[in-house]
Amino acid sequence: MMTRTVFPGREDRPPTLTSTKLGPWEISSQQCHILRTTCRCTGATIKCNHCTYSESLELPDLPEMTFDRNWLILRHSVSGREIKLNTLDALKMVDAHNDRVKVSYANEWLETRQNSEHINNTVKPFDWTFTTAYTGSIGDGVVVRETEEQPDKEKLLRRDQILYHTEVVLFEDELADNGCSKLVVKCRVMPSFLLILLRQYLRVDKVMYRVQETRIYAERDWDYAIREVTVREAGYSEVEGLGNVLLFDEWAIGQHLPVTKCVRERLDFG
Repeated sequence: MMTRTVFPGREDRPPTLTSTKLGPWEISSQQCHILRTTCRCTGATIKCNHCTYSESLELPDLPEMTFDRNWLILRHSVSGREIKLNTLDALKMVDAHNDRVKVSYANEWLETRQNSEHINNTVKPFDWTFTTAYTGSIGDGVVVRETEEQPDKEKLLRRDQILYHTEVVLFEDELADNGCSKLVVKCRVMPSFLLILLRQYLRVDKVMYRVQETRIYAERDWDYAIREVTVREAGYSEVEGLGNVLLFDEWAIGQHLPVTKCVRERLDFG
């Protein structure tokens, strides 16, 4: 069962909340407009999100589309423990002091961007691709440990009824017309399991591609979840032969990038 609630308010587009349950698991998500560019505290005791982001992050700039009020939560109703996927915590893991592309792909970048105002006029170096190693914010009491257990691939491939699905964008930026950086959360709930995907897609045109996917899988009668983190990355020269259709397909390109990291963890909520 899925519920959807739209909250009243003074904003141009009030947040939309969706939620559902599967056994002891509760999934809820919120979606709203992008972060305001000016302070809206108006003397209130609680800081507005513009001020919260400004004070919490060292980044000199934020993604063009920063969805500050978007999030998804997986909660175990028996223990009350949870994991939350949100924009602020993801941006806290972006390097605020070093330009990742110029360091890792220096030659490729200089060859293709000699006349780029975006990079040549950078006053303070930072990772302007907004690459983040974020895999979710673990709540108090959740125990994390390495595991060899994997999601049930047979169940994942079955065409069971989808009871609930949602897609929540956390941030997106076109990198000053130099590519794309996008962090999105997807969730689907089937009769016997749930699957959450946190995915960052990064494309720097004619330089590199990177995809980090965090999958959180739990079955209906479990009190734990499996978190699998996979990173794929390649320089442009390694994949340019695939052709423009694949090179600009943010979902298909991931299958053509070599895996550089794979970690599986068990998250105990009980």
